[in-house]
Amino acid sequence: MKWMKFVDLMGGTCESAFMYYNKFMKKHGERFAIVKTGHSSKWGELQRSSYQMNGSLPTTDEDILKEVAKVSIDYCSNLKLDHNAFREHLKITGTSKYSFNNVLLALDDWNEDFKRTKYFNDKKVDIISRFKKERLQLGKLLQYGDNLTICGNLVSLLMKVVGKDFLQEECFESIEDGIQCYTPRFNEGERIAGFRSPHNSPNNIVHLINVYPPSIQKYFPKLGKNVIVINGIGTDVQSRLNGQDLDTDAIYATNQKQIVELARKAYKEYPTIINGIKSVDISSYNKSMESYAKMDNAISASQYAVGYASNIAQLALSYYYDGGGNDREIEDIFIICSVLAQVAIDSAKRNFEIEVEPELSKISHFACMKHKPQYPRFYAGVQKLKAKYSKRRRVEMLDSDIGDFNCPMDIIYRIIDKEVIDLRKNKNLIEETISLGTLVADAVDIENVDRKQRQKVISIVNDYSKVVGSVNREQKDYQNVREREFNACMMKLKNMTIKRNVMHSLIQYAFERENAKIRDNLLTVLFDKDQNIFLQYFKKTEKKSTLNS
Repeated sequence: MKWMKFVDLMGGTCESAFMYYNKFMKKHGERFAIVKTGHSSKWGELQRSSYQMNGSLPTTDEDILKEVAKVSIDYCSNLKLDHNAFREHLKITGTSKYSFNNVLLALDDWNEDFKRTKYFNDKKVDIISRFKKERLQLGKLLQYGDNLTICGNLVSLLMKVVGKDFLQEECFESIEDGIQCYTPRFNEGERIAGFRSPHNSPNNIVHLINVYPPSIQKYFPKLGKNVIVINGIGTDVQSRLNGQDLDTDAIYATNQKQIVELARKAYKEYPTIINGIKSVDISSYNKSMESYAKMDNAISASQYAVGYASNIAQLALSYYYDGGGNDREIEDIFIICSVLAQVAIDSAKRNFEIEVEPELSKISHFACMKHKPQYPRFYAGVQKLKAKYSKRRRVEMLDSDIGDFNCPMDIIYRIIDKEVIDLRKNKNLIEETISLGTLVADAVDIENVDRKQRQKVISIVNDYSKVVGSVNREQKDYQNVREREFNACMMKLKNMTIKRNVMHSLIQYAFERENAKIRDNLLTVLFDKDQNIFLQYFKKTEKKSTLNS
């Protein structure tokens, strides 16, 4: 029914708009296309959470937070100890054609001694270290759960269509300490903690109880595991989830025991925030380029304001928990930020009684926000990481501005640093390495290499590396941009048959110390160009098989 939003562009009345829509559909054979679909996590039974979620958990109890971090700690430690676990991690985190993980996996398949080389082990240490420091310690914890698409009261919709009282759905009951829901992702009777982005406070955490209503199972037997039906009749779920609606909004849902209990606590002790800021009118756009530019600018400003609200809320939450959770003025700040984030999201479509950015700027200068030290360690890490990968100017942070707070995220930061196994302290678990050179099949005949072709490939990959090196890794379409640039690079090589000795000389070139900056990109491009010739640079070993007894 999205066409109803564009009545003004299709005649001005619902009747004329429907005629326009009907004519358009007949012209295209009455065909529909699915533009959004639910899909399960690439992490299997696990899914990543965020620092906004973990930073709002209402506890500073180290034992509880250690349990919250346990799945992530075990996962990261296992990467160091189990080669197959590390291989699986490479597959999960490197599914794109441009990913260097494809090269590492192929070489590991080609020669079973590759995993023993110093080169591979250095790569492994770097990959696991970045995963620990740039993901887990900064809040992207793994939990059993997933992102589930939210549905409203489905049976009520059917009852409305046939003229029955849709409020008498009788699928769910009202309960005091949570909200009932239905999802095949979790077992009947399980309790679930739910978070929706933007998430700014414990007031946004929902405690759910999973039930299996017979009527939903009867009329909607194929909803799928990545859908959740949440009872919206007589509940505060939409306000609780920070302005949640039903146009494919998703909820992060987990059954992790301690998080679920904290969700129950949050639902009982932190009142649901009601956004009372009214819209003045609807933003008006047309098909002109000027209007498109205006719309683009409004969307960009909206996204910036949501991030700004999140940053202020995280600082306020950190100060709040560090101070014992009793400061009402600080509590008001993250509550207000929650409301302003809702307004910011809708500000591209509607005009409101207030302007979000000036309000946020005013809040950031309140006396209670002048905390010493100003930044929790995890927050400083998040901002530095964003600056590193987005190429934007780094927020100036002196060492004296950064401290160790008694807040959920800083406690988790310290727990992960301490609890993930350190092989330097367990040297008996470290295997002796071999030189990568021992795996090279034959020496390259450098004298007979087509130098012109060799230099052309290097030049193309150099240009590709410069382009992708400037891409903001924080932008939502980063993967699409990377894939597009990789495909463009491969198109330049499409009509070039890279000779065997040229290919092998380029592999040798990539491993020279002074070429480290383009090494991964060059090897990935060469591998994608001709996997067979690429792999023949290295000795091949037969995989050892285990006979059944």
